[in-house]
Amino acid sequence: MASRVLVVGSGVIGLRTALEIAKRNIPVVLRSPVGPLDESNCSQGAGGLWMPYKCDDPRADKWAIETLDEIHPIAADANNSLGPDTEDMVSEDYHKGLGGKSSLPLWSQDPRFNFQNVALEQVAWQNQIHQLRLPNLSMAQAAGYNHAWFFQTPIVDCPKMLESLLNELVTGKSASNDVNIADVDVNVETGVYYQSKEELFEEAKKLDCDAIVNCTGLGASELCNDSQMIGARGALLLYDRKTCKRLDPTIDEIPGSSGAHNELHDACIFAVEPPWGDDEYPSYLIVRGDDIVVGGTCLDGDTEPTMRPKERTRLLENARLMGIDTNACQPKGDWVGFRPYRDNIRCEIDDMDDYANKDYDKIRLVHCYGTGGSGWTIYTGMAKEAAKLVLQ
Repeated sequence: MASRVLVVGSGVIGLRTALEIAKRNIPVVLRSPVGPLDESNCSQGAGGLWMPYKCDDPRADKWAIETLDEIHPIAADANNSLGPDTEDMVSEDYHKGLGGKSSLPLWSQDPRFNFQNVALEQVAWQNQIHQLRLPNLSMAQAAGYNHAWFFQTPIVDCPKMLESLLNELVTGKSASNDVNIADVDVNVETGVYYQSKEELFEEAKKLDCDAIVNCTGLGASELCNDSQMIGARGALLLYDRKTCKRLDPTIDEIPGSSGAHNELHDACIFAVEPPWGDDEYPSYLIVRGDDIVVGGTCLDGDTEPTMRPKERTRLLENARLMGIDTNACQPKGDWVGFRPYRDNIRCEIDDMDDYANKDYDKIRLVHCYGTGGSGWTIYTGMAKEAAKLVLQ
């Protein structure tokens, strides 16, 4: 059992892993090149939607449910200040993409989602209950969409949650009345870079740590010389939720509606099939805290750090399709980040074959990275798995 652990990385995986270890009464040292709220931190700019995405690892289903178990009660508590909220979600897809019940995702069977798979022509009738702001249904049908998924899922206000996790780690006080770690020795420092695993081991020795958890995400490509790590580039537009003018095209499509716009509730919309979206260019609108996030892209190996003019034009069109009046309001900003994608998530103990002749055998190295676009969906479950590997 480890007596002191060095956790490297301050994204949601790193912060939650450090917390999980501290909750087991083990001293933790957290080091990271950047802070949790730095714009270059992929966790900070993510949409925050709970839904497995670009993650093919079979272990992810279990981790996702463990994460849902943690954040769903927070989302259900109207007085929480941590960030998660439960929003209705509509995912549009071709009929051929949905098929029968067997083609639906496994998580759709969880009753907490109130999951429904309906024909698009029935959406207006369903919306008598949901009263959501949706894309123009006639436009969607003309585009070739036949079915839609309705479900409720937690959406995390990522900056607020990162700040909350960091605050809990530093102060030892849990905003969710969870395990108090005030008496556990925790040390956090950012602006610290490691260029090789050897440097990690030397740092662990200096800090008197007998275990390391590597949560560096895309940084593991260089740190561990991991050729399987790929940056899946994402680009977003951000609108101010309070001032953004919505077209509300569905108001007249809701049978029995009085036509009052304030009757409608914000919804998140996701289209992953043509013509509005595809695997590389998904089209979505996520309502997150004070922001409306419009995306997106998922381009493997694309390293451009800024928004391209053509991308901005396409994202503005996505915003229009999703019901934003793009003539009346402009985005308040944009964001480009890189999802840490790997064919299989790396959550395992390093075999240490490269260090047979060094004195690192008393330090356990656990890798915990490569979540793709599902970091905010699986972070709790993955942190628990990493802590288990540290302690076994």
